[in-house]
Amino acid sequence: MTLKQIPGINHIYLDKDAARTALAKRVLRTLRGIPVTIVTDKNVFLRNIEKMPLSAGKKKLWLTNFKGAFLKPCPATGADYLCCRYRILNAQTHCPLDCTYCILQNYLNVPLITVYVNTGNIPREIDALITSQPRRLFRMGTGELTDSLALDRLTRLNEGLIRQALGKKMILEIKTKTVAIDHLPDIPKSNVLVSWSMNPDAFIRTEEHKAASFEARLKAARKVLKKGYRLGFHFDPLLMLPGWKEQYAELLEKLTSTLPEKEVMWVSLGSLRYPPSLKKIIEERFPKTGITTAEFVKGLDGKMRYFRPERVRLYRHIYTGIRKRWKDVFIYFCMENRTVWQEVMGYAPEDNGHLDYLFHENIARRFPGLKLPAPDLSLYQQTIS
Repeated sequence: MTLKQIPGINHIYLDKDAARTALAKRVLRTLRGIPVTIVTDKNVFLRNIEKMPLSAGKKKLWLTNFKGAFLKPCPATGADYLCCRYRILNAQTHCPLDCTYCILQNYLNVPLITVYVNTGNIPREIDALITSQPRRLFRMGTGELTDSLALDRLTRLNEGLIRQALGKKMILEIKTKTVAIDHLPDIPKSNVLVSWSMNPDAFIRTEEHKAASFEARLKAARKVLKKGYRLGFHFDPLLMLPGWKEQYAELLEKLTSTLPEKEVMWVSLGSLRYPPSLKKIIEERFPKTGITTAEFVKGLDGKMRYFRPERVRLYRHIYTGIRKRWKDVFIYFCMENRTVWQEVMGYAPEDNGHLDYLFHENIARRFPGLKLPAPDLSLYQQTIS
């Protein structure tokens, strides 16, 4: 790997307590020549670093240990919005990409790209979770607080997770807006998918800075199919920018005519939403963006959202565009209420447990080679998280 493959990194901060880990040593060896500061007092350092602008923080790595569990339930908003009970693996936070709508601009106190180097306990956490409920299908991924692949050539986190996931009663998702897939190992066709967030190129250029183009993501998707991975796609956040209807129609036509539905494990839909405090940050960091100029209403979770009739209009356009060719792929909403589900798809899960069960049912039916336990609705109704 060359330094050009980790664009823009100009400084490394190294927690002295993490310096002896294998991952920290590999990062320092690979990025030899980049200045390194040894941090001896972590608390003082973190207090001071909070003042650093995020644009500067995205050019710096913070290598440290994480205290606590890496594997956690997705931080659902609650209120009236259905959650699919996804599990997240938080081994990194922030990434080199710079999307205008990224909630991490407002969510995280540390503005640096943070890599936790003490990840050795992750396999045990995964095994313990699966063992605790062996008839349930757990879905998990590394792309909640970072892009799963933006730094993966450097950290190589996903390779170990992929090899551990093979053959287990779980689904591992690697979510990205990049095309950094060449280093991923070839695997037998199984329970690991690489997924891409999708938006039209016109929106990528203005709102998803440093991310790969739509065509490049499509090409990368074809490549990972040959490597043995399944696919997933996330239309989230959908943006009601000028020309959105035509732009998304063209994208959906190309996506569904290029890639085989039988290899797509799921598709999610979600519209732009953000806490009110993020609006000022977006407009200060990206004064040319137009994403905050639409009419929004505060939802039950306190986030600003498009008015429900507008969201329904947007979702119907995307949903029908997908269903023209992909008749059976599992499509779900991320953080929407049952009314929206009903108005767009004609049905609604009863609750979070029912939605979790529907994932299991669809995957077990469409991918019989995974040999999953028979889906049992009563099991999902009994579990809380």
